[in-house]
Amino acid sequence: MNQKLSNKNVGKVKILLVEDDPYAVQLYRDVFATETDYQFEVINSLENIEKDLEKIKKVNPDVILLDLILPLHPNGEKGEKGGYILDKELGFQVLERIKKDLAIKKIPIIIISSLSDPGDKDRAQALGAEKYLVKSEIIPFQVVEAVNEVLGVSL
Repeated sequence: MNQKLSNKNVGKVKILLVEDDPYAVQLYRDVFATETDYQFEVINSLENIEKDLEKIKKVNPDVILLDLILPLHPNGEKGEKGGYILDKELGFQVLERIKKDLAIKKIPIIIISSLSDPGDKDRAQALGAEKYLVKSEIIPFQVVEAVNEVLGVSL
């Protein structure tokens, strides 16, 4: 039987998920709610990398779970009229910008992506990602395990 990690055991842990897929967001919310008492925040689309970095600073998470393929909604416009850009480069840009920003560069980042090419994994790790998980190769609980590992938390 799994023991649910609580704030008593590890303090008040805050996770920030940067993910556009609503099903993935709900899945990770559910697994973290079942397995931990961690706080869970979500950024589901990017408007402007500068503004989004400010959001990350406001949330001040202990760990960031970052998808690489993300939609960019220029000028904050969402939906058919506003359109969006979907590109894996956006996730890499966010990773690189976080790791260059003195205020947030020490926040561990775990990549959770559908990109399985070893070159993408190597690039993410070279830019500072602590872990790289391929969505099709993991079960949701492994994301909790990865978070606990980078935080130094054991069950």
